[in-house]
Amino acid sequence: MRIIRLRFKNINSLEGENEIDFTSPVFTNDGLFAITGKTGSGKSSILDAISIALYGKTPRVDITGGDNPVMTRGEKDSYSEVVFEVNGRIWKSSWSQERTRTNNLKPVKRSIADSEDRIIADQVRTCDTEIVNIVGLTFEQFTKVMMLAQGSFAAFLKAKQNEKGELLEQITGTEIYGIISEKVFQKQREEEQKLKNINIALEQIRLLTDAEIGEKQEKIALLSEDKNRMDRELQTIGEAIKWLDDISAIRKVIGEKKEELPELEEAFAGAQMNFETAVKGLNDAKSEVVAITPVLNQVRGLDVQIGEKDKLLVPVLKTIETLNTELGYLTQTVEKQKKELEKSVVLLEEKKEWSAKNANLETLVYYFNVIENDHKLLQRTLEDINIQKLEIKKSEETAASKKSELDNAAEELTKAESELAARQKELDDKRNKKAEILGDKEFSDYQAELIDLKNYGGAIKDLIEMKSAIIKAEEEVTELSKKIAEAGEEEKRLSDGIADNKAKTDDLDKQIKLLEENIKLSKVVQSLEQHRHELEDGKPCPLCGALEHPYAEGNIPKIGDREVELKQLELQHKELEAWILKDNTSHARIVALEESSLKNKQEKELFLSESLKRKDEILSEIRQLRPDFTEPDVEELRKLRAEIQNDYSRIEKLIKDASVLVKDIDHLRDEVIPGLQQKKEAAERNKVDKNQSLQLTTQQIEDKKKQLASATEKYEHNQALFENKLMDYGVKTMEELQNALDLWNANKKNKEKLEKAIEKLNTDIALSEKDILNKQDQLKKKEEEKAGIEKEKERLETSRKELFGGKSVQEEENRLKSLLVKAENDKEDAEKAKLAAFTALENSKAVISEKEKELNAKEEQKLTGKTVEELQSDNDGMKAESKRLSEEIGGINQELRVNESNLAANRAKLAEKERQQEIYKHWSALNELIGSADGKKYRNFAQSLTFEHLIALANRQLEKMSDRYILKRSDETSNPFELSVIDKYQDGEERTANNLSGGETFIMSLSLALGLANMASQNMQIDTMFIDEGFGTLDSEHLDVALNALSNLQSEGKIIGVISHLPELKERIATHIEVITSGNGHSKIEITH
Repeated sequence: MRIIRLRFKNINSLEGENEIDFTSPVFTNDGLFAITGKTGSGKSSILDAISIALYGKTPRVDITGGDNPVMTRGEKDSYSEVVFEVNGRIWKSSWSQERTRTNNLKPVKRSIADSEDRIIADQVRTCDTEIVNIVGLTFEQFTKVMMLAQGSFAAFLKAKQNEKGELLEQITGTEIYGIISEKVFQKQREEEQKLKNINIALEQIRLLTDAEIGEKQEKIALLSEDKNRMDRELQTIGEAIKWLDDISAIRKVIGEKKEELPELEEAFAGAQMNFETAVKGLNDAKSEVVAITPVLNQVRGLDVQIGEKDKLLVPVLKTIETLNTELGYLTQTVEKQKKELEKSVVLLEEKKEWSAKNANLETLVYYFNVIENDHKLLQRTLEDINIQKLEIKKSEETAASKKSELDNAAEELTKAESELAARQKELDDKRNKKAEILGDKEFSDYQAELIDLKNYGGAIKDLIEMKSAIIKAEEEVTELSKKIAEAGEEEKRLSDGIADNKAKTDDLDKQIKLLEENIKLSKVVQSLEQHRHELEDGKPCPLCGALEHPYAEGNIPKIGDREVELKQLELQHKELEAWILKDNTSHARIVALEESSLKNKQEKELFLSESLKRKDEILSEIRQLRPDFTEPDVEELRKLRAEIQNDYSRIEKLIKDASVLVKDIDHLRDEVIPGLQQKKEAAERNKVDKNQSLQLTTQQIEDKKKQLASATEKYEHNQALFENKLMDYGVKTMEELQNALDLWNANKKNKEKLEKAIEKLNTDIALSEKDILNKQDQLKKKEEEKAGIEKEKERLETSRKELFGGKSVQEEENRLKSLLVKAENDKEDAEKAKLAAFTALENSKAVISEKEKELNAKEEQKLTGKTVEELQSDNDGMKAESKRLSEEIGGINQELRVNESNLAANRAKLAEKERQQEIYKHWSALNELIGSADGKKYRNFAQSLTFEHLIALANRQLEKMSDRYILKRSDETSNPFELSVIDKYQDGEERTANNLSGGETFIMSLSLALGLANMASQNMQIDTMFIDEGFGTLDSEHLDVALNALSNLQSEGKIIGVISHLPELKERIATHIEVITSGNGHSKIEITH
C-alpha cells in the first residue's frame, strides 16, 4: 500500500485546508522525511488525518455521534481525504463532519471511490467493511504495520501470540492454510463416516451358508414331487366331477323340455285360431271400403260446388260493405259542408262592414313602404350621429395614448444611444486586451505551439517513466545480483559454519570423553588418600611406577569443578547441535532464495532489455519534435517536464483567455453592437412615427366634430316631417302604423278567403249529393246478386246433407284406411305368432331327442362310482394341500433369490469398502499432518514459517543499525511467536522481548516494522510507513544508524515518515513537513527541502 496524496481541513490544531502530495520529488527522491515541530504543535495530527480518512477513527481518540475532539476548536466543519494505491489500483477514501447552526454535530459522512471517481461505498458501516477489504488490514493491524502511532510503536513486539499470527496471516495472505486445515479435517471426518456407513451396511447384509442353500434346494425338489402327484389326482377328480355335472345337466334339460311340450302345443293351437280371426277381419274391412267409395266420391263433388259458391259470395259481400261505408261518409260530409257554408256567409258580412268603417286605411297599403323607409333613414342617421360621438371620444383617448407613446419613444432612443456607446467602448477595450495577450503572434500560432508542447510533454513523460523504470530495473538487477552474491556468501558461510560447528562438535566429543575419564580417575585418586601419604619424590609409586607424585602434597583435583566443566561442555555441545540444525534450515532457505532471486533477475533483465528498446523509440519520437534533443538524466527530465507543463499551462491559459476575448469580441461586433444600432435606428423611427401619428389623430378629431354638427341639424328637420305623416293616419309611432296596416290587410285577406270558401262549399255539396245517388244504385244491384248465390248454395248443401249428413269425407277416408291397415297388421302378426309357436314346438321335440342320445353316451363312460359331493370334498382338500405346497416352494425360492441379491450387494459393498479404505487412509494421513477442526495446526505451521522469515528480515534491518543484538524465536513450543533477544555484547545472553529498555524496544520494534514492510504477498506490499515518536530513546550513534537504515529503504520504492520533536532530526533528514504554531492553539504546515 502506498499513500499518494492527503487533503484535510480543521484536524486538531491544523486549522484550514492543507494538502500533501507524497508523489512529489521532495518525498520520493530521498524516501525519508521528517514531520517536525514543537511538542503539542500537531505533528501527529497528520497521521490522525490519514487514519480518520481511511478508518473513520484515530489511534488516540474515539469519535462519537455527539463528540468529535478531532475537529479544530471553534470551527464548523472538518474533512480528510487520502488517495492511495493498493496492488496497482488507485483508491480515494474520505471522511467529513459539520456542525449545525446550533453547534450540534451532524452525522459523519464517509465515502470510498475508485480511480474513475465511482463511489463504491458511502455509508459508515459499508465503508468500514470495504476499507478492510481493499487495504487488507484492520485498523488495529494498520497501526501495528504502517502507522506506528504514539504509545503503539512496540505493539507488534509485545502483541499476544494470536494477534501476531493474525497480523502475519493478513499481511502475507496465508489464511488459506487455516482454511485448508479445516477442510482436510472435515474431509477426513466425512470419509471416516462413509467407511463406517459401509461397514454398518455390510453387517446388515445376511448370507446363507452352502449347507443351508443345499438343504433348501433338496426341500424344493421333494415338495415339487408331492405337488406334481397331487396335481395329477386333482385333474382326475376334476374330470369325474365334470362327467357327473354333464349327466345332471343333460337330464335337467330333457326334463325341462318335456315339461314345456303341452304348453307349446296349446300355444300353437291358440295362434292358429288368432290367425283365422285376423284373416276374416281383413276381408270385412276390404268389403266396407268397396261399398262406401261411390258415396264418398259424390259427396266430394257437392263439397267442391259449395266451395265455389262461397268463393263467389265473398267479393259480393265485400262490395256491399264498402258501398254502405261510403254512403254513410258521404251523407255526413254533406251535412258538415252545409253547416260550414252558413257560418262562412255570416263571417263575410262582418268583414265587409269593418272595411267600410276603415276606408281611410286603404291608401296606407300604397304609402306604408315610403313612410317606413323615411323612418329607417331617420334611425340610421341617429345611429351615425351616436357613432360619430363615440369615435370622437375614442380618438381623443387615442391622442392621449399616442402622446404617452411619443414620450416613451424619446426615452427609449436616449437609452439605446447610451447603451450603444457603452458596448462600443467595451469592444474597443477587449480588442486592446486581445492585442496585449497575443502580442505579435496569431491565435493559430499559439494553438500549434500548444499541440507541440502536448506531444513533447507526453513524450518526455513517457521517457521519464521509462528511464525511471530502467533505473529501478537496473537497481533491482543490481540488488538481486547483490542478493544472489550475498546468498552465495551466506550459503558458503553457513556451509563453513556447519562444517566448523561439526568440527567443534567432534572436538567437544573428545573433550567430554577425556573429561569423563579424568573425573573417573580423580575419583580413584581421591579414594587412595592413605597411600598418598607414603609416597616420596624420586621413589617409584607402587601402583603406577611414577617417580613424580603431584598429588602427594595435597594437589588433589576437585571432582566438583570437573563435573561443572563437563556440564558446560555438554551444554555447548547441545547448543552447537541446535545451531547446526538451524544452519541447515537456513541453508535450505538461502538456496531457495538464491534460486528465486536468480529467476527474478532474469525476468528483470528481460524487462530491462525491452525497456531500453522502448526508451530508444521514445527518444526517436522526441528528436522528431526537437532534433537537437540530448538525453539528460531523470531529474533534469523532470525539471524539463515541469517547464513544459508550465509553458503548456501558460499557453493553454493564454489561449483560453484569448478564446474568451475573441468570442466576446465576435459577439459584440457581430451581434450585440449591430443589434444595438438597429435598436437605436428603430427607436428614432418609432419616435418620428409616433409624432406624425399624434398630429394626424388631432386633425381627424376636428374634422369629425364638424361632420357631427351638420348631421344633427339634418336629422332634426326630417324627424318633424315624419311625425306629420303619422298623424294623417291617427297614430304616433311606426309600430302603431304597422298594426293598422296589418289589420287592414288581414281583414281583406279573410274576406277574399271566405268568398272562395263559400263558392267551393256550394260546388262540393252538389257533387257529394250526386255521388250518393250513384252509390245507392250500385248497392241495390249487389244485394240482388248476393241473394241469387245464396239460394244456389242452399240447394247444394241440402243435397249433401241428404246424402252424407254433416260428416267429413276426408275423416271417413282416413278411418277406413286405418281400419284396413290394422286388419292387415293383425293378420300378419297372427301369422308370425303361429309360425313361432310351431317352430318352438318342433325345436323342443328335437332337443329332447338329441339330449336323450347324449345322456346314453355319457352314462356308458362310467368314470366314477362316487357322488359329486364326495368328489368335491376330495378336490377341496387336495387343492388346499397343493396351494400350501406352492406357497412353501415359493417362500424357499424367494429366500434363495434374496440370498443371490445379498451376495451381489455384499461383493459391491466389499469393493466399495476397499476403495473407501484407500481414500480414508489418504485423508487420515493428511489430517494427521495438517488437519484440525479450527485450522490451527496448519495455520500455526504456516505462521511459524512466516514468523521465522519475518525474524530473518528484521535481523537484516537490525544488523544495519547495530551488531549487538539478534532477534530469535523462543524455543518454547507452547508459544511459537514469543520473541527473545540475544545480546552479543553480554556473551550471547538471551532475554525475553518483554524485558528490554526503552531504546532497545525502539530498535527491535523498528527492525520488526521494517521487516513487515519488506514482506509482500498476493494481498499487498507496504510502501509507505509512518513512525510517531520513539527516537527520543536513542543516543546519537544509534539515531544515525536508524535513520540510515530508513533511508536505504528508498531503493525499494518505500517512503518513510518520521514524527519527532527532536531538533537533531532537522539536521539529519533533508525533507521536512514542519508544523509551526501560529497562536490561539492553531498550527500551519510548511514543506521544506
